[in-house]
Formats: sequence, structure tokens, C-alpha cells
Amino acid sequence: MIDEPAAQHVVCPSCERELPKGSLHCPYCCGDDGHQGALMRGAYIGAIVGLMVGGIVAAVYSSLVGPDNATWELTLGVVVACVTTGVIWGVLHQRGKS
Repeated sequence: MIDEPAAQHVVCPSCERELPKGSLHCPYCCGDDGHQGALMRGAYIGAIVGLMVGGIVAAVYSSLVGPDNATWELTLGVVVACVTTGVIWGVLHQRGKS
């Protein structure tokens, strides 16, 4: 009796669908060529970096001008601007790689 290897099923960790054999990316999540997944990953990483930078900038600004003079509108605006810039930077960075 010959031991045959069991058939391996590859499942996408995001959508949990069974993937075609030998595929490098999920065609449902990443599109047919994989660029959509790369752009989404770049946007996510850029948003996280932008959130961290925006939080640091808002904290430094708030400590420089004092908590009484730092309005929440300006502080939130700085954080949102940094997150938006991070998303744009992340997408452009991933787009330049492909």
C-alpha cells in the first residue's frame, strides 16, 4: 500500500473561501491581478502610521500651547489630516511597487 499525500485545501484568511490550487492571492479579495489587495494593504498601513504621527503631533501641539488653548477642532483636524495623508501615501507607495 502506497501512502498518498492528502489533498491540501488552501483557504483565504480574509473571506474563508477555498482558493484555486497554486494561486498566490485570493481572487475574491485582491482582484484578478492582486493589485486591489496591495492597495488596500497600503491604505491600511498608511492610516495606522498617519494615526500615530497625528496623535504625536496633536499631543506635542497641545502641550506647547496648553490644554486650555488647544481646541478639540484643531487637534482632531490635525489627526484627520495626518491619517488622510498616510492613506494617500500608502496607496501611492504600493502603486509605485507594482
